[in-house]
Amino acid sequence: MKKFLAFVLAIALFVGTSSVSLADNQVYALYVNTAQNVVTVMTVDALGVETPYKAMLCSTARSGHVTPLGTYATNGYYDWCYMVDGTWGRYSVRFNGPILFHSVPYLAKSVDTLEWDQFNKLGEAASLGCVRLSVADAKWIYDNCKYGTKVVVYSDPTSPGPLGKPTGVKIDANSPNRGWDPTDSSPSNPWNGGVGLVVAPANLTYNNFDYRKYADTYGDLKLAFGYDRDLLWYHYNYFGKKEGRVVSTY
Repeated sequence: MKKFLAFVLAIALFVGTSSVSLADNQVYALYVNTAQNVVTVMTVDALGVETPYKAMLCSTARSGHVTPLGTYATNGYYDWCYMVDGTWGRYSVRFNGPILFHSVPYLAKSVDTLEWDQFNKLGEAASLGCVRLSVADAKWIYDNCKYGTKVVVYSDPTSPGPLGKPTGVKIDANSPNRGWDPTDSSPSNPWNGGVGLVVAPANLTYNNFDYRKYADTYGDLKLAFGYDRDLLWYHYNYFGKKEGRVVSTY
C-alpha cells in the first residue's frame, strides 16, 4: 500500500508538469478570428488590461459547419479526445459545449497517425466546428490557460488580429514522417531526430524490465522517480508507451 500511495503521489506530481498549470500565475485570453483562422493570445494584467502575446494558425469550421461566435470560457481539458468523425484530438480544451481547441486530428490514438493533409490546411477553414491547432499550440493552451480562461470567437475578414497571421510549415506528402506533427516535442518524433514509435520487446515483464536503463535514458523520469522499479514500471505502462518511450530488458 505504501508503494502504491507513493506511486500515486509521484505520478500526480509528474503528470502535473504537463497538465493545466500557471506557474507564474499569468492570466490569458484567447481571441479566435474565424474569418482569418488565427488565434491571438492576450495576457491579462491585474487591472484587466489585455496585451497581445502570441498568434497561432488555426482551422475553424469549413462550409456546411459552424464555429459559433460569442464569448465563452474554457471548462474541460483532455489529453486525448475522441471526435465525432471517429478521429482523435490531442490537448483538447473545451469552451463551448462540443466546441474545443484541439490538435489537427489523428486517425488513431497514436502520435504517428496525424492527418497530415489536414495539418497543411492550418490557416484556412477545415474543421467540423472546433478550433484545430498544431500540437505545439494546442499543448500551449492546454498547459497555460487555466479553467475559466476567456475565449472570444469573432469574425473579421479585414484583419487577422494585432499580431498578424503567422506563417505555417507544410508537410511533404511524400515524407516518411508525414504521420507526425512537426511541432510535436516528443523525443520519438522523427522530425526532431527521433526514431518513431518503438515496439517494446515481446518478452518484456516486470522481472526483466531494465528499470535503471529506463531512468538513465530519460532524465525527467530519473528526477521524478530515481531508481524506484515499481514507479518506473507503472510509468511505462500508463504513460511511457503512449509517449513512445523506449524500454529494454535484462
